[in-house]
Amino acid sequence: MRHRLGLLLAVTAVALAASGSAFAFDCIRVSSSYQGLIASTSNSGHWLLFDMTNADNVQANLSNFAGTPLTIDQANCVVEHYAASGLTPYFALGFGVAGGFTNGPGVLAHNNPNEQVLGNVKGIDHIDASPIGGAIFGAAGLCGVTLEPA
Repeated sequence: MRHRLGLLLAVTAVALAASGSAFAFDCIRVSSSYQGLIASTSNSGHWLLFDMTNADNVQANLSNFAGTPLTIDQANCVVEHYAASGLTPYFALGFGVAGGFTNGPGVLAHNNPNEQVLGNVKGIDHIDASPIGGAIFGAAGLCGVTLEPA
């Protein structure tokens, strides 16, 4: 129970802090199947697949956003704390998917005027509005990992 309260507090604090960060332009795709995410991320180069059940993958993926590479112990810690959130363990983080590589910066999720869908864990979410973003930042913080913009 103490760990869940700590996770909730950390997630809330990190979600508020991240809302104005450079991560605000990153979209996450959360509703695809794991196999669908594998197929779509292996060819595009604009989506990074996250498998939050596997410490080796978490170590590799989050090291891209940390000041220093994660240790395997830190990755295991992140896996454990993220799993406690009860959120989907598979999603893809997008880079430049809303025109950032072609016609200037854009935010795919914000093109929808229905703002409540920005964090509903369906389709495309905005990382700072989605509970997934808060869970990642919160788990990282609880494990001594500082995440920075890419």
